[in-house]
Amino acid sequence: MTAAPPRARSAAGIVIYQPDFDALARLVASVAPDSLVIGIFANSPVAPEQQRRLQAAAGEAELVVLRPGLNRGLGAAYNALHAMARDHEAEFLLLLDQDSEPGKGMIPQLVAVHRSLAAAGERAAVVGPRPVDLTGRPMRIASDGGKVGSHAPAAAQQVGFVISSGSLLRVDALGAIGDFRADYFIDAIDIEWCMRAIARGFSIWVAPDVLMPHCLGRGIIRLPFGLLLTDQPPRRLYTYIRNQLSMLRLAHVPRSHKLKLVLSLPLRFGVYLAQNRFSRECRAALVNGVLDGLRNRLGPPDRALVSPFRTFSPRRAMADSSRALAWGDIDERGRP
Repeated sequence: MTAAPPRARSAAGIVIYQPDFDALARLVASVAPDSLVIGIFANSPVAPEQQRRLQAAAGEAELVVLRPGLNRGLGAAYNALHAMARDHEAEFLLLLDQDSEPGKGMIPQLVAVHRSLAAAGERAAVVGPRPVDLTGRPMRIASDGGKVGSHAPAAAQQVGFVISSGSLLRVDALGAIGDFRADYFIDAIDIEWCMRAIARGFSIWVAPDVLMPHCLGRGIIRLPFGLLLTDQPPRRLYTYIRNQLSMLRLAHVPRSHKLKLVLSLPLRFGVYLAQNRFSRECRAALVNGVLDGLRNRLGPPDRALVSPFRTFSPRRAMADSSRALAWGDIDERGRP
């Protein structure tokens, strides 16, 4: 009789900002049975009585509350949670948002897929659940089509990137690939990291049989011909546009992704302006997103809604655009 494999040492990390603590306690309780440590990266204050409540929900799992002192965004949070997992000698790290709803036993299910991929000779950096909307309908995923000669198990589908929420990362792979982009603050952080992982010889996977609900922004904007856009508030439109344009500078981002982004921008602008009734906030967010993305001016989205024309220079914008579109001449950290 074959002995059962040893239980994986898994850590869970949850990023919070002004959460509903009832829902957060339920989330902690749902992953506690399969976690040796649960990290809470608190981008907003956690009172002592709230921490005691979360500790009770964690049960036998250790609870660690990380307090950066101000909102540092998702990239910095993921990096701090990775350091926590490494310090606890965890093999895997599960990333979650405060409103994530992982199913019972999701961690061991994703671990099993990781093990199967490793046995098949794959260098899997991350395995994510199949995201579904709030009605249970599977969302579209960025399929990679699978590598030629791949012998991946049927329980895994190779993809171009996974949504960070619900993803189970190998801690050692994260160390080899490098930190998440803290300067992106929010939006496209998972996309850039997955593309960097692929460029360094790792692969990205989804477990189609492991489902997790995921809410994208304020919902989905459905367009003719099956086109879908995520409905985001203006500040998120700013970071999305800014960070995606910044990625034009990175050699490890596929040219097909860059071309698709550039060609889709006019459609995105038209749809988002109409969706927001041409509000001043939306106009400012889109213009600032383009200007700051081309300038590679990153960090917190403090400038998202300021008037974009006070310091606008057409000559500088054209020069920034030319440099950004010179694909592959700048390394992955954005340095010439």
